[in-house]
Amino acid sequence: MQIFISYARADSAFAWRLVEDLSEYDLALWLDVRNIPKGANWDIEVQKGLDSSDLMLVLLSPDSVNSQNVADEWSYFIEKNKPVLPLLIAPTEVPFRLSRRQRIDFTNDYEVGFRELLRALGSPPRLDPDSTERLRSKPPRVERPERAESAPSRERPAFRSVAQTAELSVRTLPVVWAERYHWWRGMRGGTLGEILINPREVLLVPPKAPVTSIPLGNLISVKPQRALDPHLKMTFYGAQGQFQSLVLMGATRARRLAVNQEIVNLLKWLTKRSLE
Repeated sequence: MQIFISYARADSAFAWRLVEDLSEYDLALWLDVRNIPKGANWDIEVQKGLDSSDLMLVLLSPDSVNSQNVADEWSYFIEKNKPVLPLLIAPTEVPFRLSRRQRIDFTNDYEVGFRELLRALGSPPRLDPDSTERLRSKPPRVERPERAESAPSRERPAFRSVAQTAELSVRTLPVVWAERYHWWRGMRGGTLGEILINPREVLLVPPKAPVTSIPLGNLISVKPQRALDPHLKMTFYGAQGQFQSLVLMGATRARRLAVNQEIVNLLKWLTKRSLE
């Protein structure tokens, strides 16, 4: 059984956390930024994912309810008479066509919701039955504390201390990136999108494909650069083993230094290296 994860881009961190947790079980998962090859046509690959998947998990939040792409995906599944299982990840009005379907509530306690989800999926076996129970051994994450406050928007992310950052396994931040930075012209021709950092890789996610993936093991350095616009220079081994570099910085000037520092802190923590 292949499971299609439908979500809004603003909910990327939750989607990645869910996929990381479900990956420990005997399930086939389809997530766009993980399954679409670099350089592929985004719409065509999403269509393939929809047609090859047997069940859809829809992550319901104010952002996903207002997303036309998400609505198109679950509507397509319903029209094909395929099962759709809504997961309520933030308080929101549930669309009419989904309101009569049994849904799982993640808003109060992620672990309770995750165990209920596993039961709804038929209690699939763990791929590594001898490993420590992940739901009990993982450090607490930040989704629940964020919901206790006003949910941060995509343009105004919540920034945390180094100690709090160390509790994260997935982090999404707004950034601009390019191949080079000119001392006078700045980052001309840069791409505005998001950086998504998880325990395996760094993903640079533009509004449209292709996504740039850099395995954490390929990172050589991430160094802050002094300039008119403070930015980071990320050096890494490319697919052919060659040295490559990108420059990136927080997408809003007011929070640029905070975003830059959070990226450095999280990558240092995940790689256990100084990276400078």
